[in-house]
Parts: sequence; structure tokens; C-alpha cells
Amino acid sequence: MCAVGAVVLFGACGSTQESASPSPSAPATTPAPPSSSSLTSAEKDYLAKKGALQVGAFNDYPPFDFVDESGKAVGMAVDYWNLVAERLGVQVAFTPMLFAEQLDGLTQGRFDSLEGIFPLPERKQWFAFSRPYFAIDTRIYTAAGATDVDSLKALKGAKGMKVAVVDGDSGQAIADKAGLTTLVVAGYPQAVKAVASGTAQATILDQMVADYYIKELKLAAKVKPAGKAVATGLMTMPVRKDDAVLLGILNKGIEMVGDSEFEGIYEKWMGQ
Repeated sequence: MCAVGAVVLFGACGSTQESASPSPSAPATTPAPPSSSSLTSAEKDYLAKKGALQVGAFNDYPPFDFVDESGKAVGMAVDYWNLVAERLGVQVAFTPMLFAEQLDGLTQGRFDSLEGIFPLPERKQWFAFSRPYFAIDTRIYTAAGATDVDSLKALKGAKGMKVAVVDGDSGQAIADKAGLTTLVVAGYPQAVKAVASGTAQATILDQMVADYYIKELKLAAKVKPAGKAVATGLMTMPVRKDDAVLLGILNKGIEMVGDSEFEGIYEKWMGQ
């Protein structure tokens, strides 16, 4: 696990424990990642029968995962998944869509996995989660003129406060748990635009995504981050709870990617 900027990257040196807290730095020495030969016969047979893993992808979660002008899935997660798949010797087919649709697709069996979700307690009744490979802060964003609204407690106490949240996102879970009045929107840019337009007075979003849209949509004069991070989410590759074989395969695939390779992907997208 390697700290880079404001986020934490989990490479071959990351903890396999879902609940483990991020350490401040990577170990002094990192063992060489295992090769695909570490797959069992049952795991190799599983992948051979699959042909290609069907993976649900974000269409609006940049720079982690979004679509280019042709509608093709691109971003950090795409590059990372492709590298994991290469090490495992399997093909991956990405289908970009809204987040709530991804969750439904995995639940219903249309997808084998998703490019990345946080292992929230309420999701554990349906899914099992790989070891984490990326961590990201979740923050409150408010209208630029707002004052003294820099915490969940302050949001709840503010009169007439409506918080935009993305359907199925961890920000929605945070807002619901805090008892906030919410405006549920379909996608991430809509949440930022809701604050800019005054339809909502705040939003709870993953920092790198919100910052991307504020810059891309030229909304820095209208939307601002407020206070400290309200949560840090660990990005994992989910599978259905009954798909233990694939879970083991994905964990091994994550171990096959070295720290420097992961950092290279991060720098490629975060440096843009």
C-alpha cells in the first residue's frame, strides 16, 4: 500500500484485510508479485469457461472511470483492470452505465464484477469484496457562499438544507445515516450541478470526482469543498456472495500488479 498525494494506493504490498487501516507508507521491501502460475486448476478452469469477465463500469466517475467521446470506458480503473486481466490471462469486457444500474447488473448476474465499489455494510448482504486497491476521501461540497456548513452535524442543523446524492453511492448512505434531507440524482455531474444551480445546497461526493467536475464545468466560483473528509472509502472488486472462486482469482490478480505499475496508472490520470 502506497501513499500518493491525497489518496492511498494499494498495490502488491497492500493488506488483504478489508478492515485494515491504511499505513502511512509502504514497507521498506516489497516481495515480487506472484505470477499466474499461482492459480489453481479450478481457478484456471473457471476462467477458461468464462471466456471473458463481464464488468460493469462507471460512465461518469472521472478520472477513475468514465467514457471517452466514442463511448468507450477509460480511466484509472480501466487501466488497472486491464493490467490485472493481463496477468491472469483473461479477457475483460466493460459495460459503462450509471452506478445504480451497475449494482443491479451484478446482483442479477449480468456482470461478474464491477470496476470498483466501497465495501459498505449494507452491500454485504449481496456481495463479497476483493482486497482494496485504492482509497479515496469523501467530502462535503457546498455553494460557494455558504458559511459554517462544514460537517454532517452542521448540515443537519442548517435550515432548508437539501443535500444532493447519487443513487446507490456511498454519499447517499452517509447522508441517510446522518438523517439529512436528500435530493437523489442519477449521476455525479448532476450532483455538482444541483449545488451550482441552487437546487441543492450541498452534496456529499468522492473528492477526486467532485474536484474533476468543478474544474471541468468551470464551477469553482459556485461550488466549494467544506470541512474535512467525512469518510475514506476503500475501492474493491465486488462479486456475488456465491462466487468464491472469482473472488480468490481477483485477489490473486491484484497481488500480481506491482506498486510501481499502480503508481504509474495513478500518475497518468491524476497528472492530467
